[in-house]
Amino acid sequence: MTVQFSAAVKRVSPSPLALQGIIAVIALAFALSPARGGTALFLPFGGGTANAIAWSRENDARLLAPGPYRGAFIIRVNGGSDTLAAFSSGALLISVPEFLCGRPETETAKTS
Repeated sequence: MTVQFSAAVKRVSPSPLALQGIIAVIALAFALSPARGGTALFLPFGGGTANAIAWSRENDARLLAPGPYRGAFIIRVNGGSDTLAAFSSGALLISVPEFLCGRPETETAKTS
């Protein structure tokens, strides 16, 4: 009886290498997700700019500049769950260091 149970568990559970791969993908996704108020690169899977603009309006994110690829934009995110919202709408949201996006905004630039 124990042999059958052990064989059933082995068929259902993934191998240790697969588990390590899953953990690595989750850690990478967590490391690349943007912080609240941070800058991010919005990369749509389809490459359309309308998707980026519509997504940014729905999620209260600000478009800062066009990205390096067609349909990609540099945005400033406001929420904590923007990465999952972008993925569900067909795009990747990757954190970008502020110094790669130009100089940071000052308070006087925001009000003018």
